[in-house]
Amino acid sequence: MAIVQNPITGRTKKKFGTAVFSKQFGSNTMRSKPVDVKNPNTPGQKAQRSKFALMIDTARSVLELIKVSFQGEAVGMSAFNAFISYNIKNAVTGTPGNATIDFSKLLIAKGSLLKCPEIIGSSASAHTVTRIWDPPIDPESISSDELLSTVTFNVDRKLWLIENSCALRSLGTYTQTLPVSWSNDEVHVYSFFVSPDGRKNSDSIYGGLITVL
Repeated sequence: MAIVQNPITGRTKKKFGTAVFSKQFGSNTMRSKPVDVKNPNTPGQKAQRSKFALMIDTARSVLELIKVSFQGEAVGMSAFNAFISYNIKNAVTGTPGNATIDFSKLLIAKGSLLKCPEIIGSSASAHTVTRIWDPPIDPESISSDELLSTVTFNVDRKLWLIENSCALRSLGTYTQTLPVSWSNDEVHVYSFFVSPDGRKNSDSIYGGLITVL
């Protein structure tokens, strides 16, 4: 991809020969279309397409969340693409046609706020998940007014449950109420912190795979 400042073709849109012109994130861009692809089904290409399709499905399931939780990474690309780019490199494994997500490595949020070293998830009462973390002890480096956001993925039902700004970071604990029907289901637990104005967030922390009581 090239960024075009003053092309000899003037103001050009769409295709011109094998070149495709467009405007992306405020810049005029030009892409070249391949004239011919000899073998689009090499093992490497199949593997990449399989990983890409899997991560696209995941991103669409949490689209409104990652528009915010990856906003700090959206430099020259969308938050959606930033989410895809990071996780396809770090959280997808497997062979062509059999790609899988390593949910322990999936990053739901990425940002500049200081993250917790650990946020532990557990289920000690019916249809709930409790998260526990160490509250900040240095107010100059971490704001106690930062807010916890939670993401819970039900493995059995393939459903995502998202809660925004549900507890102060200074509290050190939060118990989330889940749907009654989720009892005995397995869930992946994620958490991250957001600034009071909602403009910054930390990286997400994986809290484990737990069985809901």
